[in-house]
This record gives sequence, C-alpha cells and structure tokens, in this order.
Amino acid sequence: MRRKLFILSLFIISTISYSNIESLKLMLESGLITEEEYQIYTHDNIKKDGDLIYNLLINGEVKNRIYEVTIKNELAYFPVKSFFETINFKNYEMKDNIINARIGDSLKEVIFNANNHSMKVGDSYQVDENRIFVKNGDIYVEKAWFKEAFLKYINVNHDLHKINMTLSFATPEEINLRMKMTERTLNEKFNTNELLYTNDSKLFELGYLRLSASEVFTKNKKQNNKKYEKDWEGNLEYQGAFLYGQITSSYDLKLHTLDEVNYQYDEIYKNHRLEIGNYKAGDSGQREWEVSFKKDKGYYVVGDKNYVIKENVDIGSRVELIYLDTIIDIQTAVNGVVEFKRPEIKEDREYTLRIYTPEGKVYEKIINTTSNYNQQNKDEWEYDFSVRERHDIDRKDIYSNIYYGFTDKLTLGAGYSRTPELINSKYTYLDKGNTEIIYTSSLLSFPYTFKVGGEKVFNKEIYKNNLRKTEDDYSIDTLLQVDIKKLRLIMEEKKYGRFYENEKEQNFSAKYTLFNSLDVEYEYDRTVKYKTLFEPKVTENKESLNLEYSKSIQNFLFTGEVNKYFGDNKMDKDEYGLNIYYTGFRSLTTRLENRWRNEGRDYEVAFSIFNNGNSYIDYSLEARYNEQDKDSLTFKFNINIDNWLKISSNFDKLGNQDHKIGIDRIIDLKNPLANIETMDSSRVKVITFVDLNNNNMLDVGEERVQNVEVNIGNKKVITDKNGEGIFYGIPNEIIYDLNPKIKKPNFLLGNNKIKIKGKNTSTITAYIPVKPMLTLTGIVNIDKRLNKSEVEKMKIYDDIFVQIKDLSGKVIDSSIPDNTGVFEISGLFPKQYFIEVHYIGIDYMIKGVNEIIQLSYVEEDKDGNKFILSIDDTEMKLGGKE
Repeated sequence: MRRKLFILSLFIISTISYSNIESLKLMLESGLITEEEYQIYTHDNIKKDGDLIYNLLINGEVKNRIYEVTIKNELAYFPVKSFFETINFKNYEMKDNIINARIGDSLKEVIFNANNHSMKVGDSYQVDENRIFVKNGDIYVEKAWFKEAFLKYINVNHDLHKINMTLSFATPEEINLRMKMTERTLNEKFNTNELLYTNDSKLFELGYLRLSASEVFTKNKKQNNKKYEKDWEGNLEYQGAFLYGQITSSYDLKLHTLDEVNYQYDEIYKNHRLEIGNYKAGDSGQREWEVSFKKDKGYYVVGDKNYVIKENVDIGSRVELIYLDTIIDIQTAVNGVVEFKRPEIKEDREYTLRIYTPEGKVYEKIINTTSNYNQQNKDEWEYDFSVRERHDIDRKDIYSNIYYGFTDKLTLGAGYSRTPELINSKYTYLDKGNTEIIYTSSLLSFPYTFKVGGEKVFNKEIYKNNLRKTEDDYSIDTLLQVDIKKLRLIMEEKKYGRFYENEKEQNFSAKYTLFNSLDVEYEYDRTVKYKTLFEPKVTENKESLNLEYSKSIQNFLFTGEVNKYFGDNKMDKDEYGLNIYYTGFRSLTTRLENRWRNEGRDYEVAFSIFNNGNSYIDYSLEARYNEQDKDSLTFKFNINIDNWLKISSNFDKLGNQDHKIGIDRIIDLKNPLANIETMDSSRVKVITFVDLNNNNMLDVGEERVQNVEVNIGNKKVITDKNGEGIFYGIPNEIIYDLNPKIKKPNFLLGNNKIKIKGKNTSTITAYIPVKPMLTLTGIVNIDKRLNKSEVEKMKIYDDIFVQIKDLSGKVIDSSIPDNTGVFEISGLFPKQYFIEVHYIGIDYMIKGVNEIIQLSYVEEDKDGNKFILSIDDTEMKLGGKE
C-alpha cells in the first residue's frame, strides 16, 4: 500500500515544476516517503536547476537531515540563515537582505549583502552578482563564497545527498564547553594557592665549576702527516652568584689566559637584561669592559634581512630549531648560548626552539621575527643602552635608545651616541642624537605603519683631507608600510647631509603571499649621489625579484629560494636554492641542501644526518660536493659517558682526522660529590614547618617538621630534625613541582601547590607550610533553669544544626550533636571560619548563632578548639574555648 502511495506521489509531483520541491520536503518530513525514496526521485535531476535536500554533517556529526541547497547553472547555493540555525549560532543580525555576523573566538566579521551582491570576510571584500541571492526569507550564497566565510573543508556527495562541512571557527557548543572547562579550571586555581619560589639574590655564593681537558690527535693530509700529531686542550668554566646577579667566566688551561667574564642580571625590568662583560683585547693581554641594558627579543638582524636566532639556555643543552613542525637545525649550547643562522630564518615568521637539558627535561620557546619597528603599547618602555671600552685608542663607545608608548598606536623614541672618530690624525668624540616617531593604525581595514626619524652630529669639526664638516652629518628617514590582504608594501626614503656621498636613498618593496607556501618579493632601490666638482649627479637603480617557498608535507619540509637581479645590479649573479628535510626516522633528521650560484653554473650539494633530542650519544654525518672542490665525506662523532668521559672524532675522505679523548665534569663547589649535569643549575633548600596561622610563611615560634619526604622529579630528600633538606643540580628556567609526602599523622599540605623555578646559580629557599588537621568540638549546654529532662534535652539536641563555612561563605561541613550534646567537625585548618548554628525544631523560638571563630594548632594530647554552646528558651550563645 505504501509503495502505491509513493508511486502516486511521484505522479503528482511530476506534474509540478521541479523548482517547487516543497511538496517532496513535506512528504519526507511527514514520513509518507523515506529519504531513500526521496533520493530516487532527485538523483536523476542533480544537474537541473532547482532545490535539493541533503543530510548536513558539521564536523562529522549529523546536524540537519533536510538542509535545502539550490542549484543554478550547475552551481550550488547554501542558505546562510538556515545554516546558522542548524549550528545554533545566534551572533548575527539579518535586516534588509543583509546578514552581519561575528564568528569564532576572534569575532571575525562576515557580511553578506544581497542588495549589492557583495561579501566581506574580515579585511576581504568581493562583489559578484552571480554569487548571492535572496529566497524565502534567506540569503543563499554560492559554495566558494560560503567556504571562504565559514569552512575549512566541504564535500558534497550528490549520489548520497550528503554534505560534510568542517568549520573554520568554533561552534557555540564548543565555545560553551570551553567556557565551562575554563570556569572549572579558574575555580580550581582560585581554590588552590600556588607558591612559586625562585633564587635568592646573594652578594656571593659558591657556584659550579666545569673542567674539560682532552688529548688531541690530528692528521692533516695537506701537510703530508703520516703520523698523528699530539696536543692537548683544557678549559675551566665557572658560574655562580655574585653581586646579587650571576657571573660566568672561563679560563684556558693551556694558554693560561682568562677569557670572557660576564655578569648577568636577567629580568631586571620587564624582559630587560643587564649585562656587564670583561673581554680580552686582542693578543695584547689588555682587557675591555662593556655594559649593556636591553630587551631580550630572542633574535637579532645582521645587515638588512639576515635574521639570527640567539637564545640563552642551560649549558650543555641540545636545541632544535623547528619551522613548520620540521626540525631544520640542531645545536649544542656553547657557554649557555645557541645561535642559528639558517637561510630559512626570515622576517615575520614563527619558529620554535625545543630545548633538551642534560638533566632530561624538555621545554619550548616561541621566537617571532616580527618587524614591529620598536612599537610599544601604551605606557610601555623599551631601553637599549651600551658602553664599550676600546683599549687600543683609550676611548669608549656609548649608545642609548629609549622608546615610549604614548598611546597604543603612537610610539616616541629618542637616542644618543658618543663614539670616537679619527679626525685630522687624532681621535675625537662625536656626539650624535636621534629621534623617531612610529605610528600604527588601519585605514579601510588595512593596517599600516608610518615611521619618521632623523639623526644629527652636534660637533663642529672639519676634516682637512676632504673638507667634510661634521655639522653636515645628518639624515632624515621616512617609512610607510601598508598591508593589503596578502600584499605588504614598504616605501622608505633616507636623505643625507653633504657630509655623505649619497644625497638620498629610496627603497620600494612589494611582498605578496600567493598562497601559504610561496612568497614573491619585488624590490627596487634608487640611490642619488651628490654632484661634485669633478662628477655630475649620478643615479643608480637596482631591482631584484625573490621567490621563497616553504611547504611541509607529512614528515618532509621543502624550502626553496630564487634570487634574480635586474637594473644596475645585473652584475650580481642570480642564485637558486632548494633544501629538503625529513624527520621520519625516529630520532634522526636528514637534510639535503642544493645551491646554484653564478646563474646556476656553480653547483653545490650537501647531505647530512644528525640525531635530534638530547640523547646519550650526539652524532652527525655530512657529505658535501661542489664543482670546484673534490667531493668530501665528513664524519663527526661525540659521546659523553656518565658526566666524566668525553670522546669525539672528526675525519673525512681526504684523510684529515681529528680525535679527542678526555674528561668533562661539572662540580658543585659546595658539594663536590653531587652529580651535576648542567652548570646552569640551582640548589634548592626546602624548609618544612607547621603553619600555625595559615599564612604560608615561616613565622617566629612555628616549629619545623622533620621526616618529610620531598620530591623534585626523580630526586628526593628527607628533611632533618631542623625541617631542612637540600637538592643539588636542579636545571634553571624550568618550573618544577615540589611533591612533599608528610608522614606525620594529622598533617597535610592543604590546598597549596609548591613550585620552584631557577634563574641563576644562587640557592632557592622553598618554604613548605604543613597544615595540621584540627577538630572543632562543641558542647551544648542547656540552661539548668529550663529544668529539662534527659529525654527533652536529647530532643533539643536533635533539632540543632551546625554548619562550618569558610570566609567566602562556602560550606565546609555540617553536624548535629549526639545524644549527649557533643558535636565534632574534623579536617579543618588553623584559620578563621564562620560557624552557624540553627534551631530547626518547632517547640521553641530560639535565635541561632552566626559568628567568626579562630581555630589554632596546639600540641598533641591537648585540645584548644573546644567551644561551649549555651542555650536557653530564647537564644543561643557561643562561649569561649573550654
């Protein structure tokens, strides 16, 4: 019968226009036909104009079984309002055929205007009359626009009448779930007191000494060495607390020379670092001082565009440089510093440093090479000061710059430098000042940065050899940077005084990101030279085109670069490069580097394998070939056994060899027998005590707690009779949890989480407050004048309800007196609580109690937290402790 109804229905519908498919939808919703039967009818009409019904899946979950899609000229159009209703999205307005929505956590603006056939997504604006129309009170948007606005991925299966969408923004359900999780996390954090301890500033404290000494065996093929030549090398490094900061120094045992001495004060002011250094001045035996105070950004720039990532890490750490989830370089820290100079390090990119400490900890740091032109937030300061001795001329170099965020958009900068200059056969100080104004905003949703500045020498000197005047030593520069979607335009001009050969320099660059993997940059430079008595005004024009490609595919990373030169710099030879990285061999990384210089005529290739991570054995293998030199195979092998024996070998196919064997040991000078794996470590002194007043501080009279086991990772100490224990060799810059195990009955840590983080080599003192578990005891005393029998008293006891709350009003516990009038509430800490007592019976009108009480810790076998609750026929009174 049902089948006959279906055939009849098809006959009726076939007489109706295909575009009017509402009847089919109604029959599907009412159950007269199944979805399969509906698809039988619509399957043969997919390419015709009209409406189709689909199952709509959002992020893999079926959300709508009757989602209507309109087909026009073989293009699919999706109703936006219906889509919003499907995902329960309400952050939009629809009026006069315009939908204005704010989507996702970033509240990105999406506007569909059917009146002028436009779409605006963030900063992108498009117009196309064939992409949008209004029907049945909804705005229908063509698939490409719909995906750009809302989706990461879409698949339309016409055969199964199924649409699978992956959203590019968080759904309301996801945001709501995340908010609940965040709320729960905040509540847990609010109810948990985190105590973070770091190093104490010390005038002086013995630190760590590193001894490394090796016997060296070398064989040089070019010198026709048939036997190994023997030599030795040795070095002492010291790192310790000094003058309330940290000192690092090294001494060459073979040459008997003191190398660099560095005093460092990290985080002395809002990411600023103060360094005082003392260095060798060449081979003269003299030394020079340098003082610098600047913000640590994690990188610096050499020249115009060569970025170098530099970071301070634990001495002996292995550090991976990661770009697009692929390891592109690995280095071992030298004196606690790593520097990466890979060609893949470019401006406006994000890199990750994954740091493996010798102790086995792993942590990461993000480096963003963003050109912000020293832009500051409102009321934010940045300083850059340095003073360096120049022993050879008995003078000093002085540089200083200050930047201040006047508003979030406007930054003002000023600077002063004093440097020695050879003028007329003698060194004279030149004083130079500079100013800078940086303004960042947006126009028509396009962000821009405008910078104007200048510098000038204040002295009035004349060079006799060329009659140049220092008063003409000045320059004015301006810069405008505009970002238009994926296009960045930079226009810069610098004008010079007659002191210089160049009158002005102009630069224009346009960088366009075709897609996420490919950047194309065009650069034009124009230099105008001053006219002289002997030469006319000269203008030089240089042009270049640079293509950069970076693409990560599974375990592969491909990076390519093409540099082509035009104009007056055509003499520069074009260069090409292609590098391939693979990280699929467990702990190994392979790298294939190709470079074509001199317009492709000079080719060089290198293949290398190195192990990542901080493994027991560090090794690398490299094969390199170029068309000018012979092919060579270089092998490097290093091993450090048990923080004592160090072996390394280097040799190549040509017969050159270099082998070292020796010791490498770090010694804690306060405990030479301790096993120390990195010099950049801290000692941690823990003190456990009974926190009588619950203020998490060791106060006078509070007793120490012995026999408490405290753990940091796999290390542990047990506090002595003074409640003290000490850890040695805890690596710095990592947050560790202190995990105490309190063996004494009725004591616990409470709601505290104890953490430590070392920043230098001075000792960290971590106080661990131990909370005694107290019991509040109450005794109900019924007025004798009421002349109540024991049975009547027990009835009153049953109608008394006691609650203990913290000072925020949260209920901790409750109790009812027993048949003798005694109630107890255990598991309380020595602090203040609210006690509320209510009479819940109907025989009397007794006023309750609502008071603050203080619980205190007392010695064992004594109870100082016993209260008397006096009751008469009208009220209760809480008396003092018994």
